[in-house]
Amino acid sequence: MSEQPFLKSLKEQIPLHQDALHAFRQKALNRLLEMGMPTRADEAFRYIPLRELYLSSFSKAESKAMSAALFTDAILPECVHSYLIFIDGKLSLEWSDVTGLPSSILISSFDEALETHSGFLQSNFVRTLKEEKDPFAYINLALHGLGAFVYLPSKVEVTVPLQCLFLSTAEKPQLTAPRIHLALGSQSSLRCIHTHLELTKKISHFALPLTEVFLDEGASFDLLSVIDPGAAWHFETLRATLKKNAVFNSLSVSFGGKAVRQSYRVQLKGENSETSLNGLWSLNGNCSAHTHALVEHEAPYTRSMQKFKGILDDHSQSSFEGKILVQPEAQKTEAYQLNNNLILGHGAIANSKPNLEIFADDVKASHGATVSQLDEDQLFYLRARGIGSDLARELLIGSFYREMIGKIPYTSVLRKLNACQMFQKQKKLQNSRDEKN
Repeated sequence: MSEQPFLKSLKEQIPLHQDALHAFRQKALNRLLEMGMPTRADEAFRYIPLRELYLSSFSKAESKAMSAALFTDAILPECVHSYLIFIDGKLSLEWSDVTGLPSSILISSFDEALETHSGFLQSNFVRTLKEEKDPFAYINLALHGLGAFVYLPSKVEVTVPLQCLFLSTAEKPQLTAPRIHLALGSQSSLRCIHTHLELTKKISHFALPLTEVFLDEGASFDLLSVIDPGAAWHFETLRATLKKNAVFNSLSVSFGGKAVRQSYRVQLKGENSETSLNGLWSLNGNCSAHTHALVEHEAPYTRSMQKFKGILDDHSQSSFEGKILVQPEAQKTEAYQLNNNLILGHGAIANSKPNLEIFADDVKASHGATVSQLDEDQLFYLRARGIGSDLARELLIGSFYREMIGKIPYTSVLRKLNACQMFQKQKKLQNSRDEKN
């Protein structure tokens, strides 16, 4: 497999203007060239169709003329005056509206933030160049356009969620690399919802979003991500660093595309910090979804929970590789990891590799994975009580995914999910049963 043409096209897309990040962009590209692009021999990328990706070409993101009518319907009612718009990977403060957020919150582009928070951001970029191991994270650093910086001072509790809406408008395949940095001061709290709107669903764009989260002592951050990229490639990176008593919760719902990949790395650096990573993917056709999750316990009394579920139909494919790393100083850690997969199609494949690496001796930890089909005994039980085979099947599927969907507190998001293919049959058959009753 030759990735050189792919790398060449990436190099051509690095912004030429000498902005404050130019040196870091160049270093990121050099680091990428040193690492080389991954192959299927790399464990974290074994099941991703890299050959097809490397044979694809993507143009530089060039947005077309915008109109609010293009995205108005995609703004969630809970976020009417609390949303950031990213157009083809670039933050657009012109089309964003954050008037519903406290005035003490700083929201700016990277260019502006490098003047007001230069030390923080530059030290973060230096650390990224030193520690990052994911080549696609380096691509984001090298190619991202106008990124977003969100800073909450200490003791700021935001009661409304902040929506980040990522728009793809181009009419030919393009590469976008939106980047978001969130820094929450001590005792602050924020909720975010990431949504995506493909205006040209049949075009194979390549999206490389990256979100970095920094939580000071006692800070709390919740993230909900809904991914429906159509025919696009979507490789998402999430990095989080937690100090003492900080809490980070994440839930993603994905419907697959050519390939959806999510890369998590959460570092629990402070005592009594905790994280919960949850995910649900529903795949059909030839779609694929891949999750790579790493939680590092670096302090005592830290807690983590990873729970990911997949529903696979037709010839879809998924992979999960999760890791819990407990350092020697992280005594009294509690860490759990579970991946459940429901196979509906005869050609569907689910790959799972959960694992633990523990260097402390006072730890509660477990990991596991299941791959199964619908239980014939349960189907028989339901049918024996007068429930039709189709309804019985959908009820069991619904019971599998409802745990994850039940974690979503936003009515408008639930309504949109109910309109998606995964839930449509369940909803119709449930209504039919209610009418009969």
